[in-house]
Amino acid sequence: MKGVAIITGGTGTIGAAISELFQKRGATVVVADLDEQPVAKGQTFIRCDVTDPKSVASMFAEAAKLGDITSLVVAHGILLETVPGTADPVAVGKVLDVNLKGSALVCDQASAHLAEGASILLLSSMSAFMGRVVGGYAYQASKAGIESMTRSYAVAFGARGIRVNCIAPGYMAQPMKGEGSKLRARQGGSDKVREATPLRRLVTEQELAMSAAFLCSDQAPSITGVVLPVDSGQRAF
Repeated sequence: MKGVAIITGGTGTIGAAISELFQKRGATVVVADLDEQPVAKGQTFIRCDVTDPKSVASMFAEAAKLGDITSLVVAHGILLETVPGTADPVAVGKVLDVNLKGSALVCDQASAHLAEGASILLLSSMSAFMGRVVGGYAYQASKAGIESMTRSYAVAFGARGIRVNCIAPGYMAQPMKGEGSKLRARQGGSDKVREATPLRRLVTEQELAMSAAFLCSDQAPSITGVVLPVDSGQRAF
């Protein structure tokens, strides 16, 4: 992989795995996140609040000093409990602000900084099309919006050769921290959700990273506007 790759949410489990693999494949990796965390040797950390236009602009300006930006992976996201009928409006707003509006803000500003033929990758979730996940409707709605946004940006940026795709992870071997762990427990734990997948296995962050690397590589030159499930067959159910 050539050029600079920006990964928002790059200190999280999935973001860190993507950063590591992109770096191994030759990219100059920029890890963008709200709170600074140690990053691997050779990677650059840039603090970024995805809900703040000035912070996002600063991130792109700093990353551009390292070279042509050829990949943008929008991997940030939060999960807060939102139960239909009793959800805290503040929690709903925060989830939508970070996950959906924050992703839109990053993609909007990216258009002025990405090199010709660059690639954008967003992250959805298999929960985007499910109604039976208890306590997470704002998160699900934000991810459904991400999938729709993927198609819109693919059309809008296509004339510049910029490809925009999305990965929809299934049940992860390592659930999201905090509310994600609580949600997994309410679903019966990892063993229970594993049984609900045709392959009877959970998805690892390394597997998501491999899919991300493929979609952002020159091996996928005609793939844009797609949502790729990486979910052990869960969506087939």
